Amino acid sequence: MITPPARRFDQAAAFPELLELRESVRAADWTAIELFFAGLPDVDMTAFAAHVVAEVTGAEEFLAALPPSPLARRLLAARLISKAWEIRSSKRATHVRRDQFIGMRAQLLKAEPILLELTAEDPGDVVAWVFRLRSARGLEVGQSEARRRYDRLARFAPHSFAAQSQLVQQLCPKWSGSWEALHTFARECMDAAPPGSLSPTTVGEAHVEHYFELNGVEESSYLKKVAVQREIIAAAERSVLHPNFVGGYHWPTAYGVFAYLFGLMGDHERAAACFAPLGDEVAGEYPWKRLTKPDVAFNQLRDKALGGVK
Repeated sequence: MITPPARRFDQAAAFPELLELRESVRAADWTAIELFFAGLPDVDMTAFAAHVVAEVTGAEEFLAALPPSPLARRLLAARLISKAWEIRSSKRATHVRRDQFIGMRAQLLKAEPILLELTAEDPGDVVAWVFRLRSARGLEVGQSEARRRYDRLARFAPHSFAAQSQLVQQLCPKWSGSWEALHTFARECMDAAPPGSLSPTTVGEAHVEHYFELNGVEESSYLKKVAVQREIIAAAERSVLHPNFVGGYHWPTAYGVFAYLFGLMGDHERAAACFAPLGDEVAGEYPWKRLTKPDVAFNQLRDKALGGVK
């Protein structure tokens, strides 16, 4: 029996140009980085590319030494925020040490004034606002301030999936939000968005987050609820299953969210339609990396959807 190759849960790996961008950062090739960002067509793709830069360890030294253009400052702030979350780790708050919280806060307090200055200079700097949303969660500034930041951003990009995903996380109860506020926001994103856009994926993300927080009887019954299933199907049909779907750099996440949900629901036909674009070797980080054994979970759900397991 041939063992399938280990899957990379690295969304950037689905796009050769993003792997080249990552190498340009490691090589401190600022000209290549500037040219790359100059060619991006929308704010969501720009925000994800900035995230790719921000995940490169040690990039803050190179970025801090550059002439302070808006792009250089934006990327530096993004890197400081990623470094902050690296220090904190992805563990729940009860398992994070005090020194980790202190280290995280120190990095976020370096990033905040950079982003504040950028959005003061240009209130329409949507990417800076996206990272201000991520920083807001880490600094625990509260729901009202986070929503204020989102609303300022939404004046310029009302359907930014990158921003909406950040607020989805903020609205979860684990960040002092509520399920009612979370699902209401996700539905608003879906209802307002053009068919075939990424925004309806926020409905899927909201249900993934809700499902993750359940256990026992509640967990086993949640995705069997007719109202929940109908909402997930409607969101998929307005996004990944719509003939006009264009996901930019976020399509692996969008397909992954619905593949996971439909797989758990036992809706094999829709699950298969969402697993098919993900291929054999690369998938997005979310929701898979939140699972204990992401590759095992991915393969089991995909095999059932595609008929590999009877």
